[in-house]
Amino acid sequence: MTDPAYRVARHRLWHRVRPVLAAVILGVGVFGAYERRHELGSAWQLIENARWGWFGVAIAFELASMVAFAGLQRTLLGAGGIHVRTRDLVEITLAANAVAVSVPGGAAFAAKWTYGQLRRRGAETVLAAWTVLMAGALASFALFIVLAVGAFVAGNDGPVSSLRGLAAALALIPVVVAVFVALLHRSRAVHDWAADLVARSDQHPHGHAVVHAGQEFLERLRTVQPTWRGWLVAFGFASANWFANLGCLVAAILTVHAGVPWRGVLVVYGLTQLAAVLPLTPGGLAVVEGSLTALLVAYGVAPGTAVAATLLYRVVGFWAPVPLGWVLYVLLTRRVNRLDRDAGIVAPEATRRADEGPRWAG
Repeated sequence: MTDPAYRVARHRLWHRVRPVLAAVILGVGVFGAYERRHELGSAWQLIENARWGWFGVAIAFELASMVAFAGLQRTLLGAGGIHVRTRDLVEITLAANAVAVSVPGGAAFAAKWTYGQLRRRGAETVLAAWTVLMAGALASFALFIVLAVGAFVAGNDGPVSSLRGLAAALALIPVVVAVFVALLHRSRAVHDWAADLVARSDQHPHGHAVVHAGQEFLERLRTVQPTWRGWLVAFGFASANWFANLGCLVAAILTVHAGVPWRGVLVVYGLTQLAAVLPLTPGGLAVVEGSLTALLVAYGVAPGTAVAATLLYRVVGFWAPVPLGWVLYVLLTRRVNRLDRDAGIVAPEATRRADEGPRWAG
């Protein structure tokens, strides 16, 4: 079993190293922008002469992406018998996203805050936690499939032509999990094998933590059991979330009079989203811009055009939603606090912190 003191020391080290690493990445980004100032100049000219109708389409796709993610959460909550308005879930999604990308450790605070908001709308403790967990898992699986499909569509072109096997393996994860769960319930031999494997792993010094995490995950998974149709609808919303956001990127490319690299666009998008989740800089700042621009160039888009399309895409998908999200965060938090005061309720400390999120925010 891993020494708790070692885990704490490692956690503290990462929190010290991360700001330095983020500063280095941002510094490299600024230096790279200076070195490529001529491309930035041409990108600005393209933006000045943009086809703004396509920019409106990009905004519409981004809104559709948020509605799709809210639909995912609504479907999961519905499986537990709780019905929340799509509008409320869109507001919660926007606010949580703003927290996640704006402050250090924002993803954890955003998850806790979302959990608190779902609890206030009638979801029991386990259902709220299950919804947050499964929404993230289904979204990750859907992204793996987008990347796998993109790798095969791109063929031998681009930077991931040799990784098609890995992409396919990632895409098969949800299928393998579903088949294994079905066999676990219906096959005595598979059940006995799994029990023996868990018992052996639990005895290993480093296996105990893995077994504990796996058991906790399965317990949460068993808490709410949607029908197969419910799982398919939820996965459909998770996929729609990514494809709508992909539509935002395509529309941003068309806004600057560029040709969309159709064979490589799924790979470009998938790899960019994977880069965005790396906990290096807030919201993937500089990491996303650099990787997206480089990938577009790798698939044949002119450098200046790639920079312009990237800037427009990030304005719609990142810069504009963040201030709106913070406004919603403040409004939703104050609304909960006001309702508690009117009802004469003093929330427990743990629940109150989950509802309020980071103390310095707002």
